[in-house]
Amino acid sequence: MMEEEQYKNRPGLSATQLGRLAVNFLTVLVTLITIGVGVVFVIVFVNPYWDINPYPPPTLPATVGSPTSTSTAAVTLPPTWTPGVTSMPPTWTPGVTSMPPTWTPVFTPSPVATTAVVEDMPFALQIGSPARIQNYIRVDDGCNWMGVGGQVFNLDGDPILELTIHLVGELEGLTPFDLFALTGSSTELGPGGFLFEISDHPITSQENMWIQLDDGAGKPLSDAIYLDTSESCTENLILVNFRQVR
Repeated sequence: MMEEEQYKNRPGLSATQLGRLAVNFLTVLVTLITIGVGVVFVIVFVNPYWDINPYPPPTLPATVGSPTSTSTAAVTLPPTWTPGVTSMPPTWTPGVTSMPPTWTPVFTPSPVATTAVVEDMPFALQIGSPARIQNYIRVDDGCNWMGVGGQVFNLDGDPILELTIHLVGELEGLTPFDLFALTGSSTELGPGGFLFEISDHPITSQENMWIQLDDGAGKPLSDAIYLDTSESCTENLILVNFRQVR
């Protein structure tokens, strides 16, 4: 009897303790499974093409690269422009305010440059320039106007903006002028156009004024080109185009 009572009183795990152990074990097991599922989810999210993913997304087709921007050159006088086509009628009078769209003049513009081109300058005169033509810019003024204008083109024949044009001279005893303009400031002659108004009527002169292209800080980019003018109403606009040569 003594031995049986001693056996019953021996220390051991009760049913309550065993139940708690089972619950703890299951809790740990569920936690580990949850962590594993979370890890798999993250991996599939980062790399949906992983072999373990039963529903991978469709494979994207190969691309041809990122699109690149393109530019369209501005419409302007071509680099080899030769004066000869303007928009003024041959029998124009000061009262005319519109111009036929397909008129071809009967006069030939007169070359007026008298200075040779120096090779070491980055800009030179464009072929056919300067030239005297009829005023088609200030139509309302007609023959009561004289001016100098043109454009500057780069090596590719595109207009260059914001270069400085310097015009210096004296006409018929009038007050001497020393004028500046930027290319692109007068788009009537094209995207890179510039324009000077020098008189309220045509005047004949020889080498009494010169025009030059510079960088805006006074450094010349072309030779000084001396210009001749005419008293003719069909030659009261002097076109001077420059082109880049190096």
